[in-house]
Order: sequence, then C-alpha cells, then structure tokens
Amino acid sequence: MRALFKNPELQQQFESQGFVKLPLLNKEEVETLLSFYRDQNFDNKIDDGFHISLDNQNQELVTAVGEKIKSVLVPKTTDIFDRGQVFTASYVIKEPGLQNIVPPHQDWSFVDENEFCSVTVWTPLVDVTENNGALGIIKGSQNLFNHHRSSPSPQSKSPLADHIFTLFPYVEIVEMKAGETLIFNNKLIHASPPNLSDQSRIAVGIGVTQEEAQLRHYYHVPNSEPAQLEVYEVEKEFYTWYNNARLSEIYDKGKIPQDLKKVDRIERLVPDLSKSEMEELVLTLDGVKVNQPLMDKLAKLFNYSPEKETKKQNADTDNTEDKRTFFQKYTPGNILREIQWRLKGRKQ
Repeated sequence: MRALFKNPELQQQFESQGFVKLPLLNKEEVETLLSFYRDQNFDNKIDDGFHISLDNQNQELVTAVGEKIKSVLVPKTTDIFDRGQVFTASYVIKEPGLQNIVPPHQDWSFVDENEFCSVTVWTPLVDVTENNGALGIIKGSQNLFNHHRSSPSPQSKSPLADHIFTLFPYVEIVEMKAGETLIFNNKLIHASPPNLSDQSRIAVGIGVTQEEAQLRHYYHVPNSEPAQLEVYEVEKEFYTWYNNARLSEIYDKGKIPQDLKKVDRIERLVPDLSKSEMEELVLTLDGVKVNQPLMDKLAKLFNYSPEKETKKQNADTDNTEDKRTFFQKYTPGNILREIQWRLKGRKQ
C-alpha cells in the first residue's frame, strides 16, 4: 500500500497507532470557519445531541458548505499528504448535554482497504477537552479487524455494537487546541464523552485517501440470507446525497439504491466475538489500558450506584421481549451503568 503521508515518521506513527496529531489552522482560519457555520441555516440543526452538516437535507447547501471547508483545509494539508484526494467535508457538532455520548465505533469503508486507506482529518474550531466532548480513540485498534464496514446504521449491525461496554473503558481522550487536527484511520475505533460545557463543540472534518483510489460504498442488502453486501463504485458527490438517514429509509423499504454503479455482491463477513474474546483482543494493543478516571467521572455524572445497578440487573431477568430501538437502549445512563458493572466484575 502506498504511503499517504509525505513524512516517513508520520506514516510510521499512523500505521502503528492509527492516528497523528498536528497543528493545522491559525486563528484567522478557525474564525473564518466558525463565522461561516454560524451564518448557515441547516435544517438538521438541533439544540442538543450530535449532528453533522453532511446530513442536511439540502444537497446544494451540503455541497456549498463542503466547498468552503475544503477551501480552507485542503491548502493546509498539501505538505502533509502525498497525492491525496478529498472525498467528504462536513461540520461536526456536539451540543451541550448528557445525552450525546458517542459510543465506540468505526467509520464506513470508503475504499478497498486491501489496496488503500482512508482517513478523517478532524479539526476542532474550539478548544476540546474531556469536559466538552473531545474525541477519544483506542490506540492501534485499526489493526484489529479487516471486514467491510457497511451502511446503513443501525440496520447493518456493527460487530462492535454488542461490545460498547467492553470497549468504552479503553478509550483515551485526545485534548486539543482550536486549529489542531487529529488525522485518524477510518478503521480506528473512536468515541467521545458528553459535552458538559454550555457551548457547542464545533469541529470540521474532511475525508482523504490516495488520489488513485476508487471510492467504494458497501450497502447491506435487506432481507438477504446469508447477509450480503452490494459493492458500488461511487464518486465524491455520492456522500452529499446518500447520508445514513437516506440509506436507512431505502433499507427499511426493503430496497437497494438504483442509480449507482454496482461492481459486486459479496457475503457480509464480520467478526463475531464474545465479550472475553473482544477484551483479550483489545488488551493485545500496546499501551492500551482502562481509563479509570474517565469511568469514575462518568459514573458520578450519571449517578451510578450499586443499589441502582442491582435493580437494573433484576429487571434484566424479565424475559419479556425488548422492543426498544438500538438508540433507545443505549442511552448515556444505560451505557455508563453497564460499563461500571462490567468494570466491577473484572476487579473481583
């Protein structure tokens, strides 16, 4: 695979740890992007939770916003990447509130990862800390799996979905100044705690891969047994229209996209690990350990107590079918109680 970074030392760090952290934007460039964001009328803007401008329903606005972000970021990356192409650009916003924990996950597959790699250049426009929902990573986790990461979510269930509580304790928070950037492999497992400040955590992100790489998208075929994926060759414009919400709507109708260049249909093969197997795998990573201070902080924040956990565990013995959606089940309170219960179990 051809190196993506011009600097061999950065390439080596990227290959071993899955990310690099660098200075990128100056104060004027940060303010330019902040002012532009505040001037836009996004139809998916919400008062709390997590949202991205790429999910806006107005395709022309998504395109215009992307071009603005690229006009600022791309010239700053020419000395970093060796012949890269940019395929997505978006604002990434986490509003204040307890409900916006982002659990450990990986991003979609954007290329054939046997030949190429793809990264997100994630650049906060405000200082980010553990308190306002900074990005967190599991160092080296890009080397754990090699399956195709398909859409849509949550219908095309990630193999990490059953291991949120196993993985979250190993997340390392990366605090950054406004204008710094975290360039991470889209295979890297990443997450973020809630934004406890009274201000929006605003960042921008662009997707980059080798210039010669053909962009690909892997779509889970509804009702396929065994599970199959449609493989499409796509252009950059694909991402300004086919966001996860649109793909979910197509999937729920039992359909597949009709206007894309299909190149293959393959079996969906994903790892199926038990909790102990997943934990054992993560612990093979160099330097990865339980982030106990973060877990203690979140437990206190969500008013965790052994007595409440006992009641929860008793309630879980009810055999009644749970009809809640994925996101209803994994509320911040549920996530943190489960994390603490499992951490307690490991200590005994």
